[in-house]
Amino acid sequence: MRGPDVSEHRQHQGQFLPDVVGRVERELAARGSVSVQSLGRITELLDRFGRFVKVGHGVACLDEVTPEHARAFVSACSADGATPGLATQHLRRSAIRLLFRVGRELGLASGDPTLDLRLPPRSLSTARPLSDEEVALCRTAALHSLTSTRLAAAWALAEATVRTAELSHLKVADLELDRARVWIHGSPRTDARWGRLSDWGRVQLDRRVSELGHPADPATLLVYGGEGSAESRHASSCQAIGETLRRAGLGTEPDVRPVSVAARAGACVYADTGRIEAVTRALGRPELHAAARLIGLDWRAIEGAT
Repeated sequence: MRGPDVSEHRQHQGQFLPDVVGRVERELAARGSVSVQSLGRITELLDRFGRFVKVGHGVACLDEVTPEHARAFVSACSADGATPGLATQHLRRSAIRLLFRVGRELGLASGDPTLDLRLPPRSLSTARPLSDEEVALCRTAALHSLTSTRLAAAWALAEATVRTAELSHLKVADLELDRARVWIHGSPRTDARWGRLSDWGRVQLDRRVSELGHPADPATLLVYGGEGSAESRHASSCQAIGETLRRAGLGTEPDVRPVSVAARAGACVYADTGRIEAVTRALGRPELHAAARLIGLDWRAIEGAT
């Protein structure tokens, strides 16, 4: 019997980059895993990447893209000769990773030319909020199987601000999918609260409940299925989020940790409201300083403006 690697190679070999880029962009739009704003940025970057390797390096097919091409694009100066900042470099790398990850799922690619492309951390914090593009990449990474729903459900809950210490305690009864929210029971460091589910997250949790058995017992745990100690539950929850980060290529980033998912949600709340108090409620963190630090906000600047 012929091995899958041979057939996959033959399937994607010779695929023209513009065709692959177009198919990946349509797939991302259909999945709803990327916001409209992020999809526009990713589309622009992927189109630029295709032109960059074709015009600058004579690469027309996907299987001709090398790690050197990816690195050259990530570090390329802008039209005015300016060196790209770290945030721009991370964004470019995320876009290429998304291209190849979705391309692999569609049978159009194998491997990833950014696999060993290391960049300096975006911040000096121990944990920073993920960018929208990194969240899109992680959502795709969490859907590594058409049948398994555990990683995607765990990620959807993390996006709703659920911490790893809280994740293993959530049950089917805690979900209100018709209202796109989940009741989070809190922990020694966080208050009980409602967490808002994204449209993508609601779909993933609906899939999870269906996999657990419909109608699932309200007492059924959503992510953790064992009967271990609090430490083993916490470790299992960390593993679920960490596995998705690893699959997305973010597992070795020194400023990315499981709490970076909740930090991103908090940053979005602050962007929408401009109020740090709203962030503390959403994150279940009563300390203003701690909430500000988590979302990367300069607390001294806020105090100076008040």
